[in-house]
Amino acid sequence: MRLPFPVSALERVLAPLEHAHGLPAAAYVDEAVFALEREALFSRSWICVGRECEVSSPGEFILAEVAGEEIVVVRGPDLELHALCNVCRHRGLRLVDVERGRVAEFVCPYHGWSYELGGALRAAPFMPATFRREEHGLVPAPVGTLHGFVFVSLASAGAEAAEPLASALGGAPEWLARPELAHLRLGRRVSYETSANWKLCIENFQESHHFQRVHPALERLTPSARATTWQGGGSGAWLGGFMELAPGATTVALEGGPAVLRGARPSIVPDAQRRRVADAMAFPVLLTSLQPDYLLTYHLSPRGPSRTGVVAKTYFHARAFNPTLEADDVFRFWDRVNAEDRAICERQQRGVGARAFDAARYSLVEEGVLAFDQRVARVYLAALS
Repeated sequence: MRLPFPVSALERVLAPLEHAHGLPAAAYVDEAVFALEREALFSRSWICVGRECEVSSPGEFILAEVAGEEIVVVRGPDLELHALCNVCRHRGLRLVDVERGRVAEFVCPYHGWSYELGGALRAAPFMPATFRREEHGLVPAPVGTLHGFVFVSLASAGAEAAEPLASALGGAPEWLARPELAHLRLGRRVSYETSANWKLCIENFQESHHFQRVHPALERLTPSARATTWQGGGSGAWLGGFMELAPGATTVALEGGPAVLRGARPSIVPDAQRRRVADAMAFPVLLTSLQPDYLLTYHLSPRGPSRTGVVAKTYFHARAFNPTLEADDVFRFWDRVNAEDRAICERQQRGVGARAFDAARYSLVEEGVLAFDQRVARVYLAALS
C-alpha cells in the first residue's frame, strides 16, 4: 500500500510528548489513507456494537455498522449470540432495516426467504431440486462479549482470523468490569453523522482542556484542571482518564442532577468513586464515559475521510426505570455537549484540509491524544511494511 506521506512523518509521531509531531494532515483527508484504515484496521479489529442488555432475550437483535458492512447481532433460542451479515442470500436485500427489535425468524420482504436466528436458511420458495439450503445460510461473523459489551469482527478465516477478543482488548479498566454495571439497561439511543474524520472525534474525546472554550457547562461540573490521564494496560488497547466532580455536583447533568438528589436514579459505581467521571476508549472506535449514575457510550462508524457515523447510548441502573425513567436532565445536557463537539470537530475538519496546515505539536496536557495517535501511526507503519 502507498500512503501520501513518508515513513519519517510517522516516526515523528512516535517521539516523546515534548518532541512529537501529530499525524500528517493527509491522514485526516486522503481517500487512500481511509482505504488503508478500513482494510488494515476496521475490518480486522473487534468493533463494539452495544451491550448484552440490549439482546438479553431470544429473538432480540441490534443492527450495527462495522467497517462499512451491516451486521445483525441476535440472541438465539440457544441463548447464544449470533452475528450475521444483513444480506439475504437470494437477491441481496437488506433483511433488517430498523436499529433494534425482536423476531422469531428473519424473513426477506422481497421473495420470502426465511432464516433461523442462528442464520440457517429455513425456507426458499420455488428453488430447483438441485438447490442446497445448507449452503445458503446468512454469512456469519465472529462475535464475543467482554465486561457486558458485545463486539463483532469481520476477520473470520485463515490469516485474516480475528485475534481472540480477550487478548485483543485485554487490560480493560477495572471500573468497566465491576459487577454494578451488570444491572444496566438502555435508556436512550441517538444516531447522527459528523462531517469530520473519525480520528478528530477521538482526539477530541482524549483531552479536556478544550472544555473552557467549547463546553462551559461541562467545565463547571468537571473542571479540566482536575483531569488526569489513564494509559491503560495489557494489550494497550484501552486509553482514558478521570475527572473529579466540582464541589456540590452529584453527577453530570442539568442543575447537577436533581433526579439523583431525589433518589430516582441509583448509583452504578462504588461509594468511593461517586465523586469522579471515568472515561475510556477501546481502540479503535468505542468511547465510554462512566458517570456516578449512568454510562455513556459512543460507537463511531468511519464512512469516509470526512464522514463519521455516531451512535450515542445512555444506560442506567435497572431500578431507574421503576416506574418510569427520569433522565431528561441527562439527555438535554449531553445533547448540547455533543452538538458542541460535533460543531468544533467539523470546523477543525475544514481547517486540517487547508494547505497551510501541517502536523501539529502536542501541548503538555495532550498525552492522551498522543497515545491514540501513536496507535494509529503503528497501524500505518505495519501496513506499509
